[in-house]
Amino acid sequence: MSGPKHGYEILQFLDSSLGSTWYVGTSQLYSLLKRLEREGLVVSSVEPQETRPSKRVFSITPEGKKAFESWVYCPTEHVRDLRIEFLAKLFFFHYLSLKGGSQLLVAQIQVLEQIKERLKEKQQKEKDPYSMLVLRFKMTTLEAWLQWLIKEATPFIGEGNTRNCLPLTEETSTGENSKRE
Repeated sequence: MSGPKHGYEILQFLDSSLGSTWYVGTSQLYSLLKRLEREGLVVSSVEPQETRPSKRVFSITPEGKKAFESWVYCPTEHVRDLRIEFLAKLFFFHYLSLKGGSQLLVAQIQVLEQIKERLKEKQQKEKDPYSMLVLRFKMTTLEAWLQWLIKEATPFIGEGNTRNCLPLTEETSTGENSKRE
């Protein structure tokens, strides 16, 4: 999808490309487009049509392109945002054939490793059984993301090998990760 597009075209693209990951409703999209226009990240113009009402067409500005690149190349800071935000970033790396995907994976792994260390510290101090259960849930989720980044995201991006970014565990030391590499 390149060049100026009207809102419905953008909505169709998002639905067909990211619909399984990120649902964007019509009102949400138009609200976002208005905000992006106010911030100077997109511009719009009205195009008259002969047999239909005029349509508003949006184009990304140079500032918008810079903001997109800044977003797509930065790791996601919160585990709760990985399911939508990080998967969207991987989509755009693939769809736009962007370089630097393996650097994003390495940076994302580093962010998750830092979060993992903070969780370990909290677990050592925690006494409440329910709070421990929640911390173990968070740790399990985090470890699953780390493994997924290595086993699934790395081959998808196809740039280099990030296997050595994970700490040595029984699974990585037995070579189970190398089956997909």
